[in-house]
Amino acid sequence: MAGLIGIGLTGLKAHQTALSVAGNNVANVNTEGYSRQEAVFVDNLSLPTGVGYIGQGVNVETVRRIAQDFIVSQLRADTTIYAERNTIKEQAESVDNLLASSTTGLTPALSAFFQAMQGAADDPTSIPQRQLLLTQAEGLVTRFRSLDQRLKSQLDTIDQELQASVAKINSLSLSLAELNQSIASASGGGSNDQPNNLLDERDEVLRQLSELVSVSTFEPGSDGQVNVFIGNGQPLVVGGSSVSLAAVESPADSSQLDIALVVNGNAQIIGRDISGGKLGGLLDFRAGALADAVNSMGRIALVVSETVNEQHALGMDLEDQLGGLFFNDMNDRDIARGRVFANSNNEPPQDQVLRVNITDISQLTAMDYELRFEGPTDSDFTLVRSDGEIVLKSILPNVFPANVEVDGIEIQFEAGTYKTGDTFTIQPTRNAARDIELDISRVEEIALAAPVRAVADPGNEGNAAISAGQMLDVDNPITNQPIPILATPNQLSPPLGIRFLNESYYEVVDISDPANPVPLDPPMNNQLYVRGISNSIFTEDPGQTRVSATGTDMLQVPAPGAGPFANGYGAQNLTFLTRDTESGVVTSQAVNIAANSSGEAIAAALSDVPGVSATSYTQIRLSNFFDDGDPTPLGMQLNGETLTVTAPDVFGPDALAELINNNTTLQDQNIFAVSDGTSLEIRAFTGVDLEVAVTGAGDSIDVSVLDPYTAGKPAASTQTVASGQGTRVGGAIDVTLDEGVTFTANVDSVFTAAPVAQSSYFGFQFEIAGEPERGDDFTIDYNTGGVSDNRNALALAQLEGRGFIGGNIVSYGEAYSQIVEEIGTVTNRARLDTDSAKALLDQSKGHREAISGVNLDEEAGRLVQYQAAYNASAQVVSIARELFDTLLNTFR
Repeated sequence: MAGLIGIGLTGLKAHQTALSVAGNNVANVNTEGYSRQEAVFVDNLSLPTGVGYIGQGVNVETVRRIAQDFIVSQLRADTTIYAERNTIKEQAESVDNLLASSTTGLTPALSAFFQAMQGAADDPTSIPQRQLLLTQAEGLVTRFRSLDQRLKSQLDTIDQELQASVAKINSLSLSLAELNQSIASASGGGSNDQPNNLLDERDEVLRQLSELVSVSTFEPGSDGQVNVFIGNGQPLVVGGSSVSLAAVESPADSSQLDIALVVNGNAQIIGRDISGGKLGGLLDFRAGALADAVNSMGRIALVVSETVNEQHALGMDLEDQLGGLFFNDMNDRDIARGRVFANSNNEPPQDQVLRVNITDISQLTAMDYELRFEGPTDSDFTLVRSDGEIVLKSILPNVFPANVEVDGIEIQFEAGTYKTGDTFTIQPTRNAARDIELDISRVEEIALAAPVRAVADPGNEGNAAISAGQMLDVDNPITNQPIPILATPNQLSPPLGIRFLNESYYEVVDISDPANPVPLDPPMNNQLYVRGISNSIFTEDPGQTRVSATGTDMLQVPAPGAGPFANGYGAQNLTFLTRDTESGVVTSQAVNIAANSSGEAIAAALSDVPGVSATSYTQIRLSNFFDDGDPTPLGMQLNGETLTVTAPDVFGPDALAELINNNTTLQDQNIFAVSDGTSLEIRAFTGVDLEVAVTGAGDSIDVSVLDPYTAGKPAASTQTVASGQGTRVGGAIDVTLDEGVTFTANVDSVFTAAPVAQSSYFGFQFEIAGEPERGDDFTIDYNTGGVSDNRNALALAQLEGRGFIGGNIVSYGEAYSQIVEEIGTVTNRARLDTDSAKALLDQSKGHREAISGVNLDEEAGRLVQYQAAYNASAQVVSIARELFDTLLNTFR
């Protein structure tokens, strides 16, 4: 009887436990993180009897938690992804709403500014229009600053959320460490029973932690504790101890916070290693879309400032002054130095002084850079762009300042000690929208006119017309120095005259004294004019220079003789050096000039050198025509052509000029003559030698070579050529050199040994088209009093549609549209990613619920099942008692 009672009692006890477990499941149906539990039944050991082994009832071995580690890990992973994507979505939506708004965006302010500029161009004398332009310019500056402030406030918000997230992570990691200790303690003593509630609580804490950061777990032993890692394996919780995170000032950029792991009081920056969860989303959005938006906005501010400043400087204001700055100088020393941040972990002395200048806005990117001194020596450095590309490797020289240029910026090392291990963060555009300011404050300072103008002489006989002119620069972009002709306030120094020597050649001279024109220095003599096209008068190459042949053999009339004749130019070897402006590679080319070469031949040989063009022209004057009166009259030959004067004409300058100009052979040599009644000036426009021979008996002519580089073109050398003699005069040579081209000579003959090259860049351009006649004049002078001139205003208004960004392709408005489009793309992608991550998270939750969740219907069925079993066990006990009572009564 005792065995039957025992069996019944074990059934009562076991099913009572099962009922308790099922009841607990029902009670925790809505408890977050609770895993369904079940009582595990095992039969007691059977005992042998005479009729075989008979069981001894049932026992509850353990109460088991229904959970699968894979599903729990998957739920944590999906939670991490969803939290990260949702965080990015929330942040992106905020920026998208700011930039895309027609109220807060940049587009309305930009359009209003250029509309006001166009209005000022329509009426440049209108003070109200100028005031409106000034007001809209102030509005544009305010909008730039407002957008920058709003975007920077987003950075501040992210910093605050980083701090809150770090605090929560520290709280959760501390809870995990405490739970590890409790689980280890509850799992001790060799029992296989697990502290189910503690395990559920730990899983829930890990899930909450995964909302903040991606975690990985590892169970090192059998005591139930787990180690938790973040980032690239940095330990957050190890057994019963936890490590704290901290939001600290970034060593690379003190304006924002970074994440550090604090171990024994030492902070190790791990922000770059953090991923997933809200923390990873915040860091990813800040370093990606938000940084791009801030930098791109700054780039637009830089480009607007630089391009408007450049064009405004080319204008003239109401007070006849050159325009100067419209916005502030973005390469101001303080602004330029503010683009570089030394890493706070750099070893002392931290005495480095650097600045970053903007040199080419068309090549400017919207990325940051890191300057690393990585060795092997202290002078070796690498420049890495934020997209990970190494854009420069170089060695710092020992002399300061030292400059390097890349991506449209110039890094200038001004002073300091640079050591291996030093790093610097470079942000060329980050704060430009904050730093932009209006430099002008009065409407009179707005430069809407062009400072130069051209006028045709009313007496011109040809129909050639000169353009209004285009300003290119006021400072030479190669030297950054004022262009001399524009350096004197309120005037062109000197004013210029364009004089046509004949229908195909002209010269540009200094007409400070209109009655006494002076050749320019460097000269613009004997310039070729091509009919049927628009002829540009000046160079548009800021680096172009000119050299004139001023060697000892030049501008000399050789001593007369009986012939053969030579111009007396000595042989000379020239060496041309060409430096590539981008690569810096220097190439060399030699040109050998044979003795007595004509100016035309020398110019042709020089023009074959890349980057070199040369012109030559020969100018002589014939005077003192002496005829002794004998029967043999005075006669002359020019370049082998006998010039015969027939009666009633008299041999002299007038008759000779007509003969020369009508001689087809001499015309083919581009030889032209002009008489002033007393002397005869002969010019060979292409630089052929001019050979003069005198015939007759006892007669002579004075032959002078003219100095084309001196006012009035005086005679540089004169020889008297008598009958039976002749002489041969060589031409002057002017050489134009492109930027980076220089040359030297081995001897001082045609050219000096070290010719001095002078800039030929005037900073403006005029064009002449049509059919000029000899003697036609044009004047180029300062546009004094040109208040109704709107040429610079039109050029300023046209800036809106021009491409300046991304290799001179993208305009201001297009660049801003790209920012809006990119942040919109990030926002839409984040929404899609969030929806996708939410679906995966819901699926993982469903899987967990299917396995670990409490199903009330199932639990109700189990309660009925356990209740029935409990009642049956009670019946067993009751029957056993009745049998025992019957047995007792039998023996009474």
